[in-house]
Amino acid sequence: MSESKQQLRDNLHEARTAMSDDLRDRENAALIANVSYYLRSKRPQRVAAYVPTRSEPGGRLLLDALQAEVPAVILPLALPDGRMDWALYEGPTSLVPGAYGIREPAGTRLGPEALNFCDVVIAPALAASPDGIRLGKGGGFYDRALATGIKGTTIALLYNGEIRQDIPVEEHDLPVNILITPAGVRNLGRI
Repeated sequence: MSESKQQLRDNLHEARTAMSDDLRDRENAALIANVSYYLRSKRPQRVAAYVPTRSEPGGRLLLDALQAEVPAVILPLALPDGRMDWALYEGPTSLVPGAYGIREPAGTRLGPEALNFCDVVIAPALAASPDGIRLGKGGGFYDRALATGIKGTTIALLYNGEIRQDIPVEEHDLPVNILITPAGVRNLGRI
């Protein structure tokens, strides 16, 4: 990983952490409204998502908002080999501490291939380029998962100002189909 890419990650994470609670709450509310609107318009049956940390887009209300819109939400569990397994989200009390300090679902594991049966995949990102190349946290878990040829629509959730021209692009990077921010939904024309 290039030093400049890691420095950009550090700067973006620091900016998220420094957001005031009031601004974060407003941006999360608008973001959740936009995600909910998008899901209602598409009516997916199964959505793969992630468990946001306090500073990540959507915050603590994201998963319940997703669950209110679709019949099934699945969440990742980190595997030691760098891949992800998946399990059904069954409410906030069903989440337990997992690898890397991220909460994970405690239910029955569905297998890494469960992602292939999702209509929508919401991948975490620190930022994205205008054409949908996401900058993740650096572990490569979602890059590997998205590279398996999933058929569902891929989405990155971002705060305002996180669609940027300066995102480094590497050969393995795959663009998402949709960028959703508090300001709106940006369809990148690949669906």
